Amino acid sequence: MRFVSLALAVSSLTWSVAGSPTSQVMNQLPSGLPFPDTNQVEGIEQAAHGTLPNGPPPPVISNQGIVNLKLIAFNELFEIAFFNELVNNVTNKVDGYTFERETDRANMLDALKAILAQEELHALRANDALKHFKIPQVKPCKYKFPVQTLDSAITLATTFTDVVLGTLQDVVERFALGRDFDLAREISSIIGQEGEQQGWFRTLLGKRPSELPFLTTGNLNFAFTAIQGFVVPGSCPNIAEIPLRTYEELKVLSTPAPQNQILTFQFNDPDHEAKSPLWLTYINQQNLPIVQPLRVMSRDAGTKVVKAEALFPYENHKMNGLTIASVTKSAGPFGDASNVAKWALAGPGLIIIN
Repeated sequence: MRFVSLALAVSSLTWSVAGSPTSQVMNQLPSGLPFPDTNQVEGIEQAAHGTLPNGPPPPVISNQGIVNLKLIAFNELFEIAFFNELVNNVTNKVDGYTFERETDRANMLDALKAILAQEELHALRANDALKHFKIPQVKPCKYKFPVQTLDSAITLATTFTDVVLGTLQDVVERFALGRDFDLAREISSIIGQEGEQQGWFRTLLGKRPSELPFLTTGNLNFAFTAIQGFVVPGSCPNIAEIPLRTYEELKVLSTPAPQNQILTFQFNDPDHEAKSPLWLTYINQQNLPIVQPLRVMSRDAGTKVVKAEALFPYENHKMNGLTIASVTKSAGPFGDASNVAKWALAGPGLIIIN
C-alpha cells in the first residue's frame, strides 16, 4: 500500500546539518523517558507490539561492553527525539507533513508510532543494563533536526539508520571480543529490526527495499561524532562519561554521483595538520578501506577552515550504498574501519549512492 508520495528518487545524498533549516526539540521525551514508571513501560510495549527481554542482563560485562551500552543509549535517545517530533508533526498536520487522504496519514502514523515505541525499548534496555552494572545511565540532550517536510525527515531517517546498521556491526564485534555473548545476540536482533524499518523508509523514497548485499560497516567513534551534529551544544548532561572520540566535522561540499569524480570537502584544522600530507579514506560495504590523496585547496588562517579535494573512485570499487568518508593522517593500508578511526582527523562525511 502506498502511504505517501515522496518525490526523492535521487541517486546520491550527502548528510550535512550546517546551513539547513532546523527544528529544535526542547520538550521532554515521550512516555516518561528516560526513566518511565511501570505503567508507562507497559504502554510503550503495547505501542511497540512487543516486550523488553524478560531475562536479566549477564552478571558481568567487559569494559568495552559498557562503552557499547553507553553509545547505544546515546543514539537511541536521539532517535526517540527525532521520531517523536516526526509523529507530532504528522499528527498535528504541520505544513510539510500533510496528506491528501486521511487513510494515508493514519497508515503513516501507525507505522511511525510503532517505530518510536520500539526505539524507546532499545533505549530502556541499554540504560537498564547500565543501571544493573551500577554505571550511570545516559541522559538525553536537546536536539536540532535539519528537516522541514516529511520527505526530508524520511531521507534523514534512511541516512542515520544506515549509520546505525554499520555501527551495530562494530558493537557486536566488540561484545564478542569482550566475551559479552548474550549481549551480542540481543544486539543482533536489533540489527534485524533496524533493517526492517530501513527497508520501509527506502520504499517510501521510491528505492529498492534492500540497499546492498553486505551493508557498509562502521565504528562507534564515527557514530558518536555524527550524532553530535544533531545536539544543541552544551545540552548533554553526562556526555563526558562516554569515552569515545569526537572528530572535526567533515562536510561534503560536492554532490556525489555514480561515477568517478573529484569531490570537495571542508573541515576545521585547529592544529595545522593540513601542513603535512593528509588522505581521504572511504569505508564502503565490507571492503577494505579505500585511500585517496587529499589535495588542500585553501586554508583560512583566521577560521582554520580547510577546503580540499580528493577522487571518489565510484566506478573502480562499485561504491553503492553508504560510504563513510574521513580525513586521515595516514595512507594506511587500513585493515578495517577501526584502524581508520584511529588515524582520523575529521569525519564522518556521509555519502549515499543507490
